[in-house]
Amino acid sequence: HAEARRLFDEMPQRNVVSWSVLVSGASRLGDLREASFLFSDMLRSGESGSCDRPNSFVLGALVAGCARAKDTAAGSQAHASALKFGVAEDESVAGALVDMYSKCGRVDLSWRAFAVSPQRCVASWTSIISCLVNQGCSEHRDAAISLLKKMLLLKVWPTNATFSCILKVFDAPELLPGGKQIHGCLLKMGTEVDPALGTALIAMYGRCGGVNEMSRLSCRIRHDAFSRTSLLVAFARNGCNMDAVWNFREMVMENMAIDQSAVTSLLQVCSSLGQLRVAKEVHCYALKTFFKLDTLLLNATITVYGRCGDVTSAEIIFNRLENKDIISWTALLTCYAQNNLALETLLLFREMLRKGLGSPVFCITSVLRACSSTTNYAVGWQIHSRVVKLGLDDANSVENALLTMYAKCGSVHIALKIFNSMRSRGIISWNALITSFSQHGNEVAAIQLFDLMQEEAVCPDDYTFVGLLSSCSRMGLVAEGCEYFKLMNTKYSVKPKMEHYTCMVDLFARAGRFSDALEFIDAMPCHPDQLVWEALLASCRTHGNVELGRLAAKKILEIRPDDPSPYITLSSIHASIDMWEEKAWNRTVFDVQQVRKDVGSSWVAGEEFSDNTCDVLQVGIT
Repeated sequence: HAEARRLFDEMPQRNVVSWSVLVSGASRLGDLREASFLFSDMLRSGESGSCDRPNSFVLGALVAGCARAKDTAAGSQAHASALKFGVAEDESVAGALVDMYSKCGRVDLSWRAFAVSPQRCVASWTSIISCLVNQGCSEHRDAAISLLKKMLLLKVWPTNATFSCILKVFDAPELLPGGKQIHGCLLKMGTEVDPALGTALIAMYGRCGGVNEMSRLSCRIRHDAFSRTSLLVAFARNGCNMDAVWNFREMVMENMAIDQSAVTSLLQVCSSLGQLRVAKEVHCYALKTFFKLDTLLLNATITVYGRCGDVTSAEIIFNRLENKDIISWTALLTCYAQNNLALETLLLFREMLRKGLGSPVFCITSVLRACSSTTNYAVGWQIHSRVVKLGLDDANSVENALLTMYAKCGSVHIALKIFNSMRSRGIISWNALITSFSQHGNEVAAIQLFDLMQEEAVCPDDYTFVGLLSSCSRMGLVAEGCEYFKLMNTKYSVKPKMEHYTCMVDLFARAGRFSDALEFIDAMPCHPDQLVWEALLASCRTHGNVELGRLAAKKILEIRPDDPSPYITLSSIHASIDMWEEKAWNRTVFDVQQVRKDVGSSWVAGEEFSDNTCDVLQVGIT
C-alpha cells in the first residue's frame, strides 16, 4: 500500500478511479483510519473540481472497511455520504451497508438498511440472516428461518454461506428435525457441500445430538482441518469418546492442524475415559504443537491427570502455571479430593483462603469430600459454617456433600436434618442417608427410608441396593434381602454388580446358611472376586466353620497370593475352637511364604484446624 500511495502522490492528475483504488486498498488491509483520510481528501478534491464525485465502488469499499473494523460510528458516516451522493440504493453499497450493520451487531439498523434496499442480492440476505442468528435468542432465530423461507419463495437461491449461517440456529436436540430439513433442502437444490458447509453441518449435528447423521455425513464430504476439528469436538460433546480419540489420531497422522480449544475438548474426553496413556498422548501433542499453552487447556490437563490418578503430573503443571485462576486452584483441589488425599485437599483450601480466592461450589464439595474421607467432624463443621456465610447452603450439590460428610462422620441426626430441609432430593441424597443408616446401626430406618423412596416415586439405582442389602444382612433379614435382590432386575432394571453379589453372600453367611451362600456363588454369572470370598470367610470366623473357611481362604490366595488377611482370619478361626496345632501350622506357612503384613495407621484429628490439620500415628499391629 505504501508503494501505491507513493505512485498516487506522484500522479499529476487524479480521477475517481485512482482514488477508488487507493481507498479500497486501505480498506482491504484493515486500515480504516487511512481509508477515511483518503476519502476526506477525495471529497475536498471534488469540491475544488479536480475529481469526480465518489461512486458506488468507493463508498462500498469504505463501508466494507467499517464492517471489518466493526466501527458503527464510521459506518454511519459512510452511510450518510452514500445517501448524499445518491448511491445508497446501489446493489453493492446496499449489500455492504447491511453487512456492516450486521457485523457491528446493530440488528435495527441492519434490518432498516435491508428493508429500504430496492435490489436485494443474495449477499444482503445472507448478511441479515447472519445478524439475526448471532443474536442468539429464539425470536431472532425464528425471524432468520422465516427470511430463508422468503428467499426460497422469491427464488433467491441461498449460497453455501447462507446455509452455513442458518445452520447455527439449530443448537439443541429438540431442534434436530429443523436442522435435518435444512440439510435436505440444500441437497434437493443440488448444492455442493464444500468443506466449509460440511463443517457447519457437522457442527449442527454435533450440537443437536445427531451422532448417526453426523457419522454418515462425514463419510460423504471432503474434509479439511476445520471439518475434522468440528467432527472431533462433536464426538466429544456427545460422549463418543473413542471416536474422538481415533479422529484425533487420524488428524495427527495426516498432519492436520488442531487448535487449542479442540485439544481442550479432547482432554475432557480423556477425563471421561480415565485413560492416562491417552491423556499423556494428547498433552505431548499440545506441548510439541503450540508455542504457549493457554490457561484453559492447562486447567483441563490438571483435571484429566487428577481423574486418571497421576497427582504428581497435575502438581507439576499447576506449579509451572504462570497465570493461575480460580479454575486452576479448583482443578488441583478436586484432583486431591478424587485421589483421597484429604490432608492435601484441606491444606490447599486453606492456602486459597489466605490468598483471598473465592470459594465456588466445586471447591466446597471437594473439601467436604475430604472431610468425609477422614471423618473429621470438626473441620467439616467449620466448612459448613463458611457455606452458610457465603449463602451456598441452598446449592443442591453442596447439600448432598454436607449430608454425606455428616453421615460418614457419624452425625446421622444432622444428616437427617439436612435431608428434611432440602427442597430437591435426588437419588444422591437418598443413597447417602440410606447408606448412613445402614453403616451406623440403624438398619430399620434404612429400610423405612427405602419404602418412603418408593412412595415418592424416586427410582433407586445400584448404590441404593448396596445400602439396602447391607441393612438386611446385618439384621438377618434373609427373605427380605432376597426379595430386594430380585426386585433390582425385575422392577427397577438395575443390573447386579459385584458389590450386590458380595452383599448377598454376606447375607446368607451371616445367617449361617453356608450351603445357600455356596449355591449362590456357583450361580453367579461372573467370576467371584476377593470381596465375595472375604465376606464368606468373615462369617466362617463368626460361626467357627473351619472347612468352609479353608476353602474361602484358598480362593482369596489364588486371587491375591501376597494377601496376609486369609492366614490371619484362618488362624483366628482355629484359635476360637482350640485348634492350636492348625493355628501354628498357619503361622509357619505364613513365614515360609514370606507374606508381609503392613504396619497399620490411624488418623487422629485434632480439636482445631491446626497447621497440620491431622496427626498420623504409626501403630504396629501384632
